[in-house]
Amino acid sequence: MPVRAKPRQTNGLRTDQIANIPTTIKNPERVAHRRSELIEVATKLFLERGFHNTSIRDIVRACSFNIASLYMYVSSKEDILYLVAQDLMNNIARELDETALASGSARELLEHGFSNYCRIADRLRRPIRLLYREVGFLPEERRTNVLSTVADVVSFFERIVRLGIETGEFRNMNPRMAALDITVLCHTIALHTREVRELTNLNEYIAYQLEMLLAGLNAASTRKVKHASKPAKSR
Repeated sequence: MPVRAKPRQTNGLRTDQIANIPTTIKNPERVAHRRSELIEVATKLFLERGFHNTSIRDIVRACSFNIASLYMYVSSKEDILYLVAQDLMNNIARELDETALASGSARELLEHGFSNYCRIADRLRRPIRLLYREVGFLPEERRTNVLSTVADVVSFFERIVRLGIETGEFRNMNPRMAALDITVLCHTIALHTREVRELTNLNEYIAYQLEMLLAGLNAASTRKVKHASKPAKSR
């Protein structure tokens, strides 16, 4: 018999996102509880089998409720994938919000922020891989909602890069492009876990990538990048 997942505590599902998916249940706490169980089960199954190879019945068999009850909380498998994706990104955003960036140089802020986000990506590496693999199957509006939260993560690093350009610590470059590069380096831990672990451990990976990043950002660098844009005003 399949092992049933235990409902987990989650801070990922905000009320506005719960409201985005129709439900016949009026109690928001009950909705959040059931959908949290769906997220737990669906994440595991989507990772193991893929989105298209996982059926609604597969998900229900691993849950503590039946298929009729499931349709009180979601109307489709795409609803469940959307909940999984939003839960992941909301948890990432929450953990980044809790990353205290004390006053200091842009270099210090980057070191602290990059290190913390690498650790977040390592801890959430399986759902991050799922997001990259399956988010394209969401309807356009929902895909846009998820990707806007990803853009918030990029903006976290963009603010640090802009500060470094303004203070003269970092050379003049496109700050958004630099922030995208930084975000991808963090996600590499999730996307290429096996290869990274064969080469090094997490602490050494962070130290290596920071050395490479700071060498490229350093204002004293003599290497020039074509079409580098002027630092824009902070948003």
